[in-house]
Amino acid sequence: MVFTTEAIHPRHGFYALGWLCFGFGIGHGLLEANGLESVLEILIIVGVSTIVFHTGYGLHERPISQAGQWRALLEGVVIAGSFTLLAVAVWVTWSLDGINTELSFLLAFAASLGAAVGTRGSLYAVQSNEQLAETDDLTKLLRINQRVLRHNLRNELSVALGHLENIENAAETDDFAHDIDLIRDHLEALLETTTRTRKIVAIWDDADSTTLELTSIIESQIQQVREDHPTGTLSSRLPAECRVTAHSALPLAIREALTNAIEHNSADVSVTVTVECHDESVHLTIADTGTGIPETDREAITLPEETPLTHTRGLGLWILYWTVRMSDGTVAFENNEPSGTVVRITLPTASS
Repeated sequence: MVFTTEAIHPRHGFYALGWLCFGFGIGHGLLEANGLESVLEILIIVGVSTIVFHTGYGLHERPISQAGQWRALLEGVVIAGSFTLLAVAVWVTWSLDGINTELSFLLAFAASLGAAVGTRGSLYAVQSNEQLAETDDLTKLLRINQRVLRHNLRNELSVALGHLENIENAAETDDFAHDIDLIRDHLEALLETTTRTRKIVAIWDDADSTTLELTSIIESQIQQVREDHPTGTLSSRLPAECRVTAHSALPLAIREALTNAIEHNSADVSVTVTVECHDESVHLTIADTGTGIPETDREAITLPEETPLTHTRGLGLWILYWTVRMSDGTVAFENNEPSGTVVRITLPTASS
């Protein structure tokens, strides 16, 4: 679970774990008051517990998501518990051999050492995993831009330059209107491609999420798409209010999904938007009765290797994918029955 409120932060969990270990040391001192020996043992436990406090204090300096910080804390607690169980096993073994060892010190020291090692080690592991995932995402993003530059932009420019050559070679009496219209269409498509590519990069660059009211966003986007595309039927089943934690580009992503469903299908296409708001997550479904998303575009989203992008619809899907991805959500594409596509989006609720 990811806590997004300022009142509860992962560092508070690290502090609580540190105080717990510190309490173990004080408890040992109260149970085993053996003069200087107990003082030294308490100092050892307190010193190890200080590492946990220091880890929590420096948490804000680490480039780790809040979800990753909670995960590191959980792993630290598990490791501390494992160290404690190991200490119990060692104490039992020594007791069977007739070695008299203070159980309270052994447990307190093992728990504190496990917490210190676990929290520090888990933070390094989580940070490495997140940086590796970020590198994979960046590689995927660069491949998108590479495909766009190599395929979409190249093809549009080739067509436009070809018609310009026709104009240059034509006689003065020829009608250039057809070639000029085609050039304009392809240059406008080129401009749209570059604009969408820039939006994809901007979404990836801005990783901040915010609280959004999903119902009002969908209603606004449906109204806008109806104005831009009078054909087709848009309907919705929405709750009165549904708040999510998502990337600020979510309205744009929803617009792209709705526009794709209307723009790339016949005039009688029907699109239904459904939202189910639960305690932990929100399920957004966009179902259409069109011809379905081309397999090449769907593979480009789901597969790591390079696949061709044949038109700007693929770029619209990438805008949707990256927005949901940067919102800690998921997106899936399914076939609708008897025809069309179902886009299933899952987003975290604002309170989760």
